[in-house]
Amino acid sequence: VTAANKIYDGTPSAVTSCTLSGVVGTEDVSCTATGAFASKTVGTGKPVTVSGVSLQGTDAGNYVLGTAAATTADITALTVTPTVTAANKIYDGTPSAVVSCTVAGAVSGDAVECAGTGAFASKTVGTGKPVTVSGLTLSGLDAGNYVLGAGPATTTADITALTVTPTVTAANKVYDGTPSAVVSCTVAGAVSGDA
Repeated sequence: VTAANKIYDGTPSAVTSCTLSGVVGTEDVSCTATGAFASKTVGTGKPVTVSGVSLQGTDAGNYVLGTAAATTADITALTVTPTVTAANKIYDGTPSAVVSCTVAGAVSGDAVECAGTGAFASKTVGTGKPVTVSGLTLSGLDAGNYVLGAGPATTTADITALTVTPTVTAANKVYDGTPSAVVSCTVAGAVSGDA
């Protein structure tokens, strides 16, 4: 009995095939069996328990089954597709972006998440600004059973203007027959170093 390698599907089920040795001539006899991996997780050379081995065919009554040898097979990681989004933000003088990542194609009920870092193309105010996402990684209890497939490395988001508070002062003056005044204005709340 042999077991086929499979891609992770969240179950320990295994597809087995059964062949017989010692059959006389062309007699009609074959065998079937069921199998289960020792665990559902990704791994190479994983033990597969074989059960329910039985003989089939018109000549099956002429034979008795010997002991089936133990077998192994691999469970390989399932590819999931990341989808990234970036949050809009108020101007803060930096191109940093807060990004979120979700994965499509995971087995229902599995705990698998993705995360990465993002950066706007520039720090300035704008709508629909390109955001580059890098360093995507998987996390979660079941993350080891998955591998990230190709996904978008960019998304878009807005940087909106930062509100600043003006403070206006007027200079005293000597009477000159006009109502004109010299005023000065400062703003509070601007990003340090901005002109």
